[in-house]
Amino acid sequence: MSTQSTIALILDCDGTLCPDTISFLLKHYRVSKKEFWHSVTEMVRKGWDPPLAYMRRIIELVDAGAMPDLNNKKLKDIGARIRFFPGIPEFFRDLPQIAKKDKDFIEAGVDLAFYVITGGFEAMIRGSAIAPFMTDIFGCTFDEDPETHLVRFPQRTVTFTEKTKFIYAINKGISGDELRRDPYRVNDAIDREERPIPLRNMIYVGDGPSDIPCFSLIQAVGGYGGVRTGHAIGVYQKGIGRGYELAQGRRITAGPYSCDFSPGSDLRRFIERSIVEIGSEIVRLRTLSFRPGLRQA
Repeated sequence: MSTQSTIALILDCDGTLCPDTISFLLKHYRVSKKEFWHSVTEMVRKGWDPPLAYMRRIIELVDAGAMPDLNNKKLKDIGARIRFFPGIPEFFRDLPQIAKKDKDFIEAGVDLAFYVITGGFEAMIRGSAIAPFMTDIFGCTFDEDPETHLVRFPQRTVTFTEKTKFIYAINKGISGDELRRDPYRVNDAIDREERPIPLRNMIYVGDGPSDIPCFSLIQAVGGYGGVRTGHAIGVYQKGIGRGYELAQGRRITAGPYSCDFSPGSDLRRFIERSIVEIGSEIVRLRTLSFRPGLRQA
């Protein structure tokens, strides 16, 4: 049986950890954000999937010379300049100390793993200040022209429901490298008791409609066998807007909180309490598993 002692903190990026990264990219090249997003909206109205629409527009801008040197390395370089919301990236440095300072957690092998699942560009996040803390990052990627080395075609897109694929990969212990080589592995049949990170051990933080499938998955499936569900936490930037809509629709289990990850903030305190709660449950289940005649819940 898997130890199931890892707690996964999974976060959206744009609007959750930082302002919109694609708009940040456009600003770098002095491309009109208003015109760009208007054209993307028109494409979506004609049936385009949103990530495919904005990736298509980016490629068109590259071809037109408006983004003359854009390749994956350049995306990483621009990503290094992303400014995150208060408390980031220190938040990722500090949280693991919760498990490392508790004797029971140490004995039970409780640890934390961090993931980003975003509809933005993976290369930008991989170049950013949070990358060293991440177990993996999943986002949209570009193929490059072998001669010019400029972006030329979408390689992978991350849509609303596509995000749940990565949740299941994390759940089943399929590494990002494995998943990229063989995306069908996510459909492997693995008993729930053998999955390294149960959905009940997950904390998902997001700000909008693209996160709803993940919120729903963690709440609906996380509580199998009578055990509590995972945590779905809503956040917002300015005004309560979309966060309020998520709360009204009962899509989240907590929040919405302001995107402030600083020590003592409401969001930070709730995430810390959630880690302690999940860690305590891991300790309890581990204790039960070592008692003769008792079965794990």
